[in-house]
This record gives sequence, C-alpha cells and structure tokens, in this order.
Amino acid sequence: MTCRLSVLAALLPASLALSACGGADSEPDNSGAGGSATASWEGEALTLERVRCRALPGGEEWTITASGPQTDIQVRYWRDGDGGYDTSEASVRLELMDDNWRVLERYAAQGAALDSAQEDRASGEIHLMPHHDSGVGEVRPDGGTLRFDITC
Repeated sequence: MTCRLSVLAALLPASLALSACGGADSEPDNSGAGGSATASWEGEALTLERVRCRALPGGEEWTITASGPQTDIQVRYWRDGDGGYDTSEASVRLELMDDNWRVLERYAAQGAALDSAQEDRASGEIHLMPHHDSGVGEVRPDGGTLRFDITC
C-alpha cells in the first residue's frame, strides 16, 4: 500500500499524516470489523461508530482509535520488554468536532494509567486537560473525565 496523499500528508502534523496514509504498509487495517466502543465525556454518552487498532511504524507503540460523527478518541501505549503492553504510561486524546469535522475542543492526558490495555482492548476513566492548538475553539478550562471501553 502506498500513501496516495504523500504530498498532502507531508504538510500535516505527524498524527494526522499517519491517519491519512493508513499507517505502515505491512500493518493490517483493523478498521472496525467486529470492534465496539463506548465512552462518556463528563457523564454524557458519546457516539462512536468506527474502531481501528494498529501498531505504529516501528511496532513499539500501539494505537486504538474510536470515532463517530463528532468524536474521535485515540489511545496510545507501548510494548514492554516481555512483549506485553505497558498500561501505566498511555496517552489519551479526545477531540469533539462539528458536522464538518472541524475540531472544536481537544483534550489530552500523557502518562495515564489505563484500567486495561492489550492489543485488542483499552479501557479506563481518565481526567483529560485542555490541549490548546490554533484553530481549536473554547474548551473546558479544567478539562473533564473521559470513561471509555474500546475493543477491536
């Protein structure tokens, strides 16, 4: 598989370029067949329709992404020395978007401990703080609590 968006991908931030290109050539695309996700943000249920799990290039980092019409949750964690996964140092990002996929709010946590993480599942209850980028609208200044359970 070759990234057909290579020129555009080069102009995007790394995380967006990886999404646009679909990851490494050798990685399978687990884009939601049989996957499920539930999540709530500050007690309000989020609509999630697609799940994708894959190793990032190099294979040391694993990512699970769940997305819906106005929501994107990405969880990343790393393999430990014995081939398992380190559930104590995950990064979690939540993006809330409008109908045109423009990010209105972005929240993140680094070094978060997950309740469960393995190659095909991640879950947890995590306090996320605002992640400010240009173009992102108003955010909750104190962040909020994300509860999630994502299975590929």
